[in-house]
Amino acid sequence: MDLTYKIVRRLLRDDDVKFSRNRNFEAFEDARVKRAVRIYRHLRSLERDLLALHDTSGAVRLEAVDCEGDQMTVRLTFAERRGLRVSYLTRREWLLLLENERVSDILRQLMAVAGEDTQRVLRESLAIA
Repeated sequence: MDLTYKIVRRLLRDDDVKFSRNRNFEAFEDARVKRAVRIYRHLRSLERDLLALHDTSGAVRLEAVDCEGDQMTVRLTFAERRGLRVSYLTRREWLLLLENERVSDILRQLMAVAGEDTQRVLRESLAIA
C-alpha cells in the first residue's frame, strides 16, 4: 500500500491523530499528503452517512452499490432532506471504508432489503474485507 493510503488509514482509524494544516505546513506541500487528506474527508463523510443509516431509522437509505472495474459507486437517499448522494470510490478506498466494523455490519444488514445486483456487490466486497 502506498504512502497516500497509509496516511488515509491512519487518519480514519486513529482518533488521536491531529493533522492540522498549520502544524504540518511542510507536509501539505507534498501532493500525496494533499490527496490523502482529500480522500480521508470524502471517506469520513461517507462513513458518517452510512452510520446514520443505523442511528436514524429510515432517514437515510442505501439505494445501490455498483462495481465496475476498479470503480465503486454508492448511492444514498436522505428522506428528511429529500436528497441523493452518489459517491465514487476506488476499490482501495472502498476497502478502507469497510475496515470500520460498524459500517460493515450496517452493509450486511442492508443486504436483506437491497436489490439483487446490490446484494451481489455487497456480498463480494464484504467477503474481501
